[in-house]
Amino acid sequence: MNCRDCHRFDPEKETCKDGKLNPLTYEQASETLMIYGIRAICIFNDYRESLIERRTVAMKEFKRQSE
Repeated sequence: MNCRDCHRFDPEKETCKDGKLNPLTYEQASETLMIYGIRAICIFNDYRESLIERRTVAMKEFKRQSE
């Protein structure tokens, strides 16, 4: 989703009212996840759900290996 189309976008300040980030590519979203965490990424971001899924799968695999 383009930020300017979002109801949470402040056109005067040209930023998100919630202070969220909206990376344009999967690589940028992945880097944002590693640096700021999943909560920093906008819930309307195209890559957010796949990053959550990838992280969940990785955690399950880690737990299996440590048992």
